[in-house]
Amino acid sequence: MNSKSILKGVKSFIINDFKKQPIYDVAIIGGGIVGLATGRELLKRNPNLRLVIVEKENEIAPHQSSHNSGVIHCGIYYKPGSLRAKLCTKGSKLMYDYCNENDIKYENCGKLIVATKEKEFQQLEQLYKRGIENGVPNIKLLESKEQLLSIEPFISGGLRAIHTPSTGIIDYKIVSQSFANDITEKFGNDSKSEIKLNFNAKNFQYNSNDKLLLISNDDGKSLNKEQEQSILTRFAIVCGGMNSDRIAKVAYGNDEPSIVPFRGSFLQFKPEYKHLIKGNVYPLPNPSFPFLGVHFTKRINGEIWLGPNAVLSFDREGYNFTDFNLKDTIDLLKNPGLFKLAEKHWRYGLAELYRDFNKDHFIELLKPYMPNITVDMLEYGGSGVRSQAISKSGDLIEDFIFDTPSDIPIIHVRNSPSPAATSSLAIANEIVDLVQTNFKDLNSSQNFNFNFK
Repeated sequence: MNSKSILKGVKSFIINDFKKQPIYDVAIIGGGIVGLATGRELLKRNPNLRLVIVEKENEIAPHQSSHNSGVIHCGIYYKPGSLRAKLCTKGSKLMYDYCNENDIKYENCGKLIVATKEKEFQQLEQLYKRGIENGVPNIKLLESKEQLLSIEPFISGGLRAIHTPSTGIIDYKIVSQSFANDITEKFGNDSKSEIKLNFNAKNFQYNSNDKLLLISNDDGKSLNKEQEQSILTRFAIVCGGMNSDRIAKVAYGNDEPSIVPFRGSFLQFKPEYKHLIKGNVYPLPNPSFPFLGVHFTKRINGEIWLGPNAVLSFDREGYNFTDFNLKDTIDLLKNPGLFKLAEKHWRYGLAELYRDFNKDHFIELLKPYMPNITVDMLEYGGSGVRSQAISKSGDLIEDFIFDTPSDIPIIHVRNSPSPAATSSLAIANEIVDLVQTNFKDLNSSQNFNFNFK
């Protein structure tokens, strides 16, 4: 028997076997904060839905949702009118409201965006105007050093700053767990909603006759039925984060954009120096990159993180300098957009790499703000890996992208960059609005509708 016959037999076995099982109304692929927020919003609008969220790891929100600095962003940086700007401003308010309603700890510690040179004043004023246009609450331009020092007494290198008191800090892992509890306990009806861990969705098949999607962890390379898992669903929403491009390739999505992983490492103040920072202190952003630069970040646990840098990662889920994944590396080497990006910004990339293992060089970016900072005040903090969408032409894609394949009941969240955690509740609203619009027509021939509130 040849391999094609074996694979056909496996697929037939799965389909016939699972037609005997319950059919989900909606399956969400990815148990990060965006997937969980989306599941929560679906059930909030219709608690009668039979919903499943599948996550490939053995816990929810294991990667970008929990490996971040924990900032509740205010929406100042993003292009006015962009989806990113709209969802951040809206999402920030929703996040604070949600935390108040559910007794989740956060702190409105505020943020300074600091100019250390006179030639930066014009850019600072432009950013301030952008913040006003984006509706950032209570934003203020501090036009003297004295005003700046009244908020952050040890940022003695600053000359002027923007103050955004609505910026906060939180633990997004705790928020994600609360979303999960809403799904399985608060909004779910008669235990119809569930979260399946250790389910790595690799195979998607759409049966146009039955109007059903078969999703399984079988990629055709294994016949081990004991480890095989499959589900049938009427509709699917893919919130794959770091793997959104790979899932799209096997689930009727577009080829573009691809994902390039960037690892960011943080240092932190030793405990005896934590008092030097009261909130968050950021530089003016580099307009050539979507990264916010090396900054001081207060954490909800009291730590003060300094960073991150932005280094190309050879492991999409590797948080250490030496982590390496062969498949991820091959994908990087085959990515034409990455090479075009490198041609334009190779000097920047080398400088970031050098800072990754040289603390002295790392803190050179911080000394303009805090001239007396020294290496012996610091220790290793943590790291995260960011999924950066990139085009074939080598352009970094900054806004959110939703991919809705024609005639297939599936929505792909293809790019949900920072501030996705801040914006998660607003992104969920956006996705569920798309569900109502797109899935209604696709499902018109069936005796079923979402019956949203």
